[in-house]
Amino acid sequence: MVQDKIFSIFAVQSLAMASFLTLYNQIESKLIRIKQVVEEKTEENKVLKLNLAAALEKIEQLENEVESYSEKNKILTITKTALYKEDKKQTEKKIDKLVRDIDHCIELLNRMQWKTEK
Repeated sequence: MVQDKIFSIFAVQSLAMASFLTLYNQIESKLIRIKQVVEEKTEENKVLKLNLAAALEKIEQLENEVESYSEKNKILTITKTALYKEDKKQTEKKIDKLVRDIDHCIELLNRMQWKTEK
């Protein structure tokens, strides 16, 4: 009877020890997996930070280009407006000259017609 009690105590302790070792091994394997995931995510984070830095640099470069092209566009618009005004003035002068020439021709035709009528 004492032996049975001792045997059952050892059996319970053995079972408890087996359960403990099983839990310990499960926890250890999960910790190892967590460590691997953390390392993978750390490496992925480094890559993402590098990509972000490159993207931000590209954005800054493109913003500078946009600003540069915007300035060039303003200059071209001002130049075009100035040239248009000059062209307009030149065109008006040419039209005025053509009108004077036409008036002169009409005057000459009228003189000729007046002379032929007499």
